[in-house]
Amino acid sequence: MDNDLSSVHTAIEIADMRSTIDDIQKILQTIPFNEDAARQKIYEINAKHPDNKMIWNLLHANVPSGVSIQQASKENLYQDLQWKEFYLEAKILGKSVDEMRKEWQNR
Repeated sequence: MDNDLSSVHTAIEIADMRSTIDDIQKILQTIPFNEDAARQKIYEINAKHPDNKMIWNLLHANVPSGVSIQQASKENLYQDLQWKEFYLEAKILGKSVDEMRKEWQNR
């Protein structure tokens, strides 16, 4: 019975991640770019998936990250949302950090 519950939980998590990806795509496609919506979505994703920041830092160990979400430029916000979309898609597919690194570098 526990396996059934964990499968349902995973299905719910996947559905939530897919919904978040849809939200990200809507924000990225909106013209003009809505910085407030982007910031709000970034805060939400960072709270739900704090590991996305850890993996980003692993992949970019040589790049100093010191810009707060509040102070980020449109370009930084856009790039952060692109990363989060990529990260959530990779997480749904169960990709390893090494697989993520290779794919992210080849984009």
